[in-house]
Amino acid sequence: MGSGAKAAAVGVAGALAALVLGLVALAGGAGLSAAAQGAVADSVLGQVQQDECVATGPVPTLDGAQASNAETIVATAEALGVGDQGAQIALMTAYTESGLDNLGPEPGNDGSLGLFQQRVVAGWGTAAEEEDPTDAAGMFVEHLLAVPDWQGIEPWVAAQDVQNSAFDGDPSTANGGSAVVGGNYEANWKLAGRFLTAIMGLSDVQDCGAETGAQPAGPASQYGLPTDYTIPSDATPAETLAITYAISKLGDAYVWGAAGPNAFDCSGLTMMAWAEAGVTLDHYTGDQIDEGTPVAGYAAISPGDLVLIPGSDGTLANPGHVGIYIGDGLVESAVDPEQGVIVQTWANFVAGGLSGIRYLG
Repeated sequence: MGSGAKAAAVGVAGALAALVLGLVALAGGAGLSAAAQGAVADSVLGQVQQDECVATGPVPTLDGAQASNAETIVATAEALGVGDQGAQIALMTAYTESGLDNLGPEPGNDGSLGLFQQRVVAGWGTAAEEEDPTDAAGMFVEHLLAVPDWQGIEPWVAAQDVQNSAFDGDPSTANGGSAVVGGNYEANWKLAGRFLTAIMGLSDVQDCGAETGAQPAGPASQYGLPTDYTIPSDATPAETLAITYAISKLGDAYVWGAAGPNAFDCSGLTMMAWAEAGVTLDHYTGDQIDEGTPVAGYAAISPGDLVLIPGSDGTLANPGHVGIYIGDGLVESAVDPEQGVIVQTWANFVAGGLSGIRYLG
């Protein structure tokens, strides 16, 4: 994922269409035609009009970073099993706390960090974890699951039980005299539904970077990794770190927009693998085709190289799927929701065409 919605939004249809088209770009859907993008927007707008939990009126414009953070929250919530309700609660909370901006430390903000504005002193992990969107969303979901009957109580009350904000039902200067428990969150509940509908509607109508025709290279019990596999001896230390991380994620789920810890989409897996080696990649296949330096072909490939292919929703010029070369003619990737993260042979991986190879090590 990467750059996304920047168009101004005017009115309900214009605002949500701008958000959805931005999410198409973030999800690796740059290969979609204008007509297909319009169909996506129309589909999501239809769902919005039928959803009684969704607000009416203009939707705030989200820039690329905000939209990517929203996708990460939803993907994490869905992967951790709290479903659409949990995802909407998480979106509502993050939008209220940070506007979906991943905030760092600011003067006078008592050390609150990240999308959910949690504090290290409150036991919410390290500062680095709180400023990592996936980790922050995972910690929020973990605390939400600890709230008794979180699915049965009002969503903003569940959010308040997690966050312990000033909106505790006791009117005060800090909460503007509100007697509503979680009233600050309640104000954004329906808006969070708008965001969720757009994101989930988009994920339902395209494969979002998945691969077609994938077959494991080796035993199913090892998710395609041959029993005699070892990391190539000529791999650099950075390449070894990236491959080691990737292999540790074999068998994990494919979830559109996810970047760990237990679910990934294709670009999320390569991004996190190379993050282990200190290399920063964008969470978007369309950007990863420009990362590092180009490799002339398979004869010049190195362990850890990115291998980019059209996939189910891209083209040779505009790849929609990416994997990591692990040596010995093998490529690992987050394939699709049915197979998750597996290893394929080079021939099987590039059967639909090769868009490019990128060297990062």
